[in-house]
Amino acid sequence: PLFTMKIKKNELLLNRFTIIVSKKIDKRAVVRNKIKRIFRNELSDLNKNMMLGHDILFIVIVKIGILSKSKEEIQLVIKNALEKAELMKMRSEK
Repeated sequence: PLFTMKIKKNELLLNRFTIIVSKKIDKRAVVRNKIKRIFRNELSDLNKNMMLGHDILFIVIVKIGILSKSKEEIQLVIKNALEKAELMKMRSEK
């Protein structure tokens, strides 16, 4: 509900992330960069528990509800989206 996520496998042993925040969310770069920072911080924490070899694109366009969410709520939504896409490793795979 807060963003669109597109995933494509790559032939690398690492995950690459792209975060796009539309000006339709807010015209101020400060606000858009804050949203990107929240995404990057959460992704860096989750990346160690993710399967490798994916390019993941997060697109935040006209989903203005993201501005009213707390950092913790956004983090939970990101984690749930990655789990739903089956990109998170099971605990026993560590």
